[in-house]
Amino acid sequence: MTDKKQNEVSESKEIPHEINSISDLSQILQTLGEPEKGHTRFFRGHGDESWKLLPSIYRETYLIENEDKIIKDALTYCPDDFLPSDTLFEKLVKLQHYGYSTRLLDLTTNALVALYFSAWNEQHYDKDGELIILDIPDEQIKYGDSDTISILSAISLQSYLFNYSQLQEKSEKNAKGSVDRKILLSIKELSNLGDLHKALLENKPEVGTLLSHYMNGMEVHYEDEFISIFNAEKEIISLLHTIRTDKPHFRPVINPSDFNRVLCVRAKLNNARISRQQGCFLIFGIKDNKTEAAVIPDEWQRLASNNQKILVKAESKADIKQELESFGISKRTLFPELEAQAKEIMDYYKGQK
Repeated sequence: MTDKKQNEVSESKEIPHEINSISDLSQILQTLGEPEKGHTRFFRGHGDESWKLLPSIYRETYLIENEDKIIKDALTYCPDDFLPSDTLFEKLVKLQHYGYSTRLLDLTTNALVALYFSAWNEQHYDKDGELIILDIPDEQIKYGDSDTISILSAISLQSYLFNYSQLQEKSEKNAKGSVDRKILLSIKELSNLGDLHKALLENKPEVGTLLSHYMNGMEVHYEDEFISIFNAEKEIISLLHTIRTDKPHFRPVINPSDFNRVLCVRAKLNNARISRQQGCFLIFGIKDNKTEAAVIPDEWQRLASNNQKILVKAESKADIKQELESFGISKRTLFPELEAQAKEIMDYYKGQK
């Protein structure tokens, strides 16, 4: 079946908005059909449907205002937990793994894993959970060595006062002034104003051609000037310094639009938990300033009919969790570390004679 026909089929059917069993999840996915060509599907599970799709560093004001200090403290106090070759993004992944708040948000390519995370925590058995489905354009999916990922990672080590919008406005004003001065100098070099005025009155074609050529190149020249001035701001120089710790030859060509992005990152499967959970991450940039997170595009999220959330019903969570165990999805399989296994193993023998 072609993508177009599959989408027509899914649009003609009602997409359920409640999950009480694995078969309900299967029905939802079958009704949705495959993602559009050029998109890849990812999942996330929330134990409480009221939770926002936001990385943990943005869930408390004190966290985002001290993000740079939290990371520096972790790197200072626990240096043996990080390899000299680790990039800043890889360090953020490791911090996320150990429970630190970061600007990363976990996703999985496995719908059953996401369903587990919406149902596993008994503290939330009185609340409906949510299964989130994201169809992300392939051009917004990067690997850890991407330059844009380096930029978004480096934001984490900047002060909470970092505000690229103010820097952009200042740089635009300075770039315009610089270009205007160069325009006047260029005109003076071409001819004195009297001769230019006379040539224009006589409608000489070579003058029109010259001015047209100049005006067409002006926009390109302005963009180059703006990027150069923007990257010379002290706050951007500090960010570039952070990036060059991992990439010494990174060029100073950061565009302000690079900051206001949310990207999906395929991390290295170099720890057992990421591998077992078939995990990857969203990394969040910022809006105008660092204390506001960039926003996930609305068009990425697939909802049930009538734009309803896909809810994992509270009264069915325990049954869903038990059903998932028969599919090999449990805390024991998803969290293979020794410390995570302790309670699971001991509880297995609880009450046995």
